[in-house]
Amino acid sequence: MQASPRDPGGPETVTQEHLLLDAAERVGRVRDGRVAVHLHLSRLKPQNRQDGYLRVAGRMLEPMVSAYRGQIFLLSNADIVFIINQPSPIDLKDHIHRLRGLFAKDPLTNDDSGDGVDLFCTLYDLTFDFDPFFAMVQTALAEARGRTRTSQAPELKPLDATTLAVVLERLTMLDASPFVRRQSAIALSGAHAEVIFQEFFISVGDLQRALAPDVNLLGNRWMFQHLSTTLDRRLLDAMRRMRLTHAPPAIHLNLNIGTLQDATFKTFEDSLPEGVGLGIEVQILDVLADSRAFFETHRKLKERGRHLVIDSLNEATLSFMEVGRTGADLYKVDWTPELREPHRRDAVMAALKHVDPAKLLLARCDSEAAIAWGVDHGLEKFQGRYIEAMLAATTMGVCDKAGACTLAQCTARHAVITGPLRVECGNNQMLDTPPKMRNPKRKATP
Repeated sequence: MQASPRDPGGPETVTQEHLLLDAAERVGRVRDGRVAVHLHLSRLKPQNRQDGYLRVAGRMLEPMVSAYRGQIFLLSNADIVFIINQPSPIDLKDHIHRLRGLFAKDPLTNDDSGDGVDLFCTLYDLTFDFDPFFAMVQTALAEARGRTRTSQAPELKPLDATTLAVVLERLTMLDASPFVRRQSAIALSGAHAEVIFQEFFISVGDLQRALAPDVNLLGNRWMFQHLSTTLDRRLLDAMRRMRLTHAPPAIHLNLNIGTLQDATFKTFEDSLPEGVGLGIEVQILDVLADSRAFFETHRKLKERGRHLVIDSLNEATLSFMEVGRTGADLYKVDWTPELREPHRRDAVMAALKHVDPAKLLLARCDSEAAIAWGVDHGLEKFQGRYIEAMLAATTMGVCDKAGACTLAQCTARHAVITGPLRVECGNNQMLDTPPKMRNPKRKATP
């Protein structure tokens, strides 16, 4: 194929900057009523430019951009550009004000260049300002190309509109059961630690290797958001067909809020065995993106006796809102070794001071140090890879087939619900029956 004038060197990776240029060219033909906004988030201080903050900013904009038939672009330098059609000036001003508040700790949000120019945000009325806007878009693309040339070329294709369509088509034909993983959560009770629920999810890494080995499914968070809705349905279908020898005390699923209105969810819910609890885990970023939908969904789940869990809490996301106001049944705080640093620990604990400690769970526990930290700070619920290894070791201590297994094999077999790993296990009953473990003792405080 002959290279086009816009691509003199042949094919190159389609980036958000490319998509923005295409959108700008289309808008240039019908400019009246169109408004573009450039959020200069690349100018924020590094600690305020973390991925969590940027995701929240994008999620906060999505309802407005959708309402005004627009598009949003997350550029490779962390800037955000969105184009909308005939927006309400008050609505637009309100959303920009909320975004400015999101990054209020950064001096960029209340700074200017000395001549009244807003350094945080540039607004273009495309009826009159199309030329400077288009020049900005061309500059952004040129800078992105420069960054690509100076960095190592990615080994995988990005998840763009074309590859997303291919992956979605393959997903419609897929039985997701071999890619479903489970992970237990425990609660310390008396002298023992008992499993209180199992979280089930699709392993995106394994799915990528089997379904699209040449595509980075997680490389574009906006495209992956579309993909995750289909993954939710595939997970629910697999869960409905799941056959275990013993049901867990409760099943937890991490789903998009919109999925909970889908008929697939209702079908799964109706298929739950008698006496098995159901917890729905939602990302804190989804709550921030559409709090009205969250509270309405929470109300309906509560009416049906279901539990709601707020997931992915950390120092960054806890600064966005007072999470206790959500009224959730459980709050999952991500463990990180940095929590041992006094200022980080104090920031997290201060943000959770109004939350009942019995409603807190320390997630992503990958070491004994994580458990020790949680116990020393009064936490009673834990989840993560270290917990899985503890459960497997306890199982092997009482399993009559343990002599044929290693701890790594037992841990891996606990994680799956079907496939060769499970077939190779000589005691599926033990795999599905959570054991009791000894309760780690809390260290005496001085």
